[in-house]
Amino acid sequence: DVVRIRRVPPGEVTSVGVVCALLVFFHFFPVLDADGVSRLSPVRLLHGFANPALISVLALLVMGQAMVRTGILDLGARWLLGHTGKWPWLSLAIVLVVVTGVSAFLNNIPVVVIFIPIMQALATRFGRPVSKVMIPLSYAAVFGGMTTLIGSGTNLLVNSALIEVGERPFTFFEFSIPGIVLATAGLIYVMVVGHKLLPERS
Repeated sequence: DVVRIRRVPPGEVTSVGVVCALLVFFHFFPVLDADGVSRLSPVRLLHGFANPALISVLALLVMGQAMVRTGILDLGARWLLGHTGKWPWLSLAIVLVVVTGVSAFLNNIPVVVIFIPIMQALATRFGRPVSKVMIPLSYAAVFGGMTTLIGSGTNLLVNSALIEVGERPFTFFEFSIPGIVLATAGLIYVMVVGHKLLPERS
């Protein structure tokens, strides 16, 4: 018998395939404006690949991965782990504040990757379920991303859209004050209430 193996196409192949399908579809079924000009021309559909926000996000990913490979952040994180004292929630709070601060200037993904083993070590040291510290780690990284322009890819994309429509773009720290307020409230909630709602799983 012949065994058929189906492979799920990689994400990048699917993405390029969708873009190609859209190019073909809107070539035969154009969306025309009042002057009869296609509003979704190939130039318009491919314009996103030249978006400065996209390039900035990719550059942040490269920089974050470089810091992972060189071990700079890992060294600092382990030093922090060794000096956080003997109080579980104080240690967790310090680590989450550091994660929030670092993720304001780096992409969230490498920051979370770096701090996962740190959170595992904290959970083991204080006998806490790992499930109680991983979601707070993720949230802390998201909170930090709200405080600066480059903290999150969505911030950069919205800023790029403002530039495209001719509006004044955001400055680097323009929404830092409301971002810090929200991040502080979020961290307090995660520390005081959130850990009680999370399941205990090893």
